[in-house]
Amino acid sequence: MLVLFVEDDSRLANAFGALADDLGHRADVAYDGATALKLTAARVYDAIFLDLGLPDIDGRQLCQQLRDASRNAHACVVAVTGRSDLSEADLAPFDGYLLKPVNREALKAVISSC
Repeated sequence: MLVLFVEDDSRLANAFGALADDLGHRADVAYDGATALKLTAARVYDAIFLDLGLPDIDGRQLCQQLRDASRNAHACVVAVTGRSDLSEADLAPFDGYLLKPVNREALKAVISSC
């Protein structure tokens, strides 16, 4: 499975990518929305994990852009957040979510459900 992690904390993004690689998947990382849009224009991903608080775009807006005008409109898109108080409306454009800190088992379960 080809997976994209979009996370502005580079250490965390790289850790997500390494964990996905360790689980047998191929992973790319982006540290902002602009880079994510460039990557998704060039490749089709099976799953995309989006931080909600990116420096250049809200993760929900980025998710909607990917759904509306992207080769990745059918990718499984998962919100990644440290906030546990989000409503269903906050998570509406996503196929699922992960709470930070993310561990191996949680990531494995979400990737398997995609």
